[in-house]
Amino acid sequence: MIITITLNPAIDRTLIVDEPVEFGAVNSVVQSYVEVGGRGINVSRAIRSLGGECVALGFTAGNNGRSLKNALTALGITHDFTDVTGETRTNTQIVHPDGSHTDFNEPGTAVEDEDYLRFLEKLKLYLDPSNLFVLCGRIPRGMKEKQYLKIIKIIKKAGCSLLVDCDGDTMRSSLPYKPDFIKPNTVELAKLTGLARTHDPEEAYIHAKPLLEQGAQTICASLGWNGAIFLNPEEIPLYVVADAGPADKSAIASGDAMVGAIAHAYNQGMSYEEIAKFAVAMGTASVMLPGSQMATMKEAYEVYETIKVYTM
Repeated sequence: MIITITLNPAIDRTLIVDEPVEFGAVNSVVQSYVEVGGRGINVSRAIRSLGGECVALGFTAGNNGRSLKNALTALGITHDFTDVTGETRTNTQIVHPDGSHTDFNEPGTAVEDEDYLRFLEKLKLYLDPSNLFVLCGRIPRGMKEKQYLKIIKIIKKAGCSLLVDCDGDTMRSSLPYKPDFIKPNTVELAKLTGLARTHDPEEAYIHAKPLLEQGAQTICASLGWNGAIFLNPEEIPLYVVADAGPADKSAIASGDAMVGAIAHAYNQGMSYEEIAKFAVAMGTASVMLPGSQMATMKEAYEVYETIKVYTM
């Protein structure tokens, strides 16, 4: 079973404009989407879109929290959230005519120590060594990094597999616990390494390789339209990229789509190379869809047929 953990989920509102945004003026929106979000929630949606099953854990609050849970139920995604006081945040993304996007992310409700302890009690119910955990997103307000790392420690001590996808500083702190997968993007890789941001696969490989010695078991470093590199100490490093497709509609949550594909493929027992190809295919296929929509298995496999794999 796959267990996703989103400690700071959100309601995601996407606004698509066909003219440059003018601040201090009225701007027309040509399309809008409202979807449940937060990295782990998006991963759950990706897994479900691929036909997989998962359970979503985390914190929810207020009317937005109830709406989020209702939406997940409607999507067929099992959830077991810990309710707290306050209001689950709303994030707004503006997609510009060139496909780039500007994000306005709210901080979210604060998590108290009592809330954290209640969450740990729920977490213990899922500590089966056969389960894969996906821990995503930022640490919520009120939670300390040591509490976040304790979640990782509990999961790993139980013998469960763990995929971590969070910001660079927190991801760096997770490495000594030997996460089975990490999935930094170009910004996060730069924070992790202290080196310049790059979309070049050779440079990214050089930057990412030392992270294996620091504890990461498998690394997927995503490079946008340039694909991704995959590193594992027991496997040949790979550079995986899809043939250039049409101009992207929205890169929002495409990284989460990749994480969902990695989790689903790993849970299905796919090989290292198959996981790499499937992840890039899913991320690329999802970029071609508006908002934070997730590609289906059919759409992902259409891109999968165009994937090119190079050894590094």
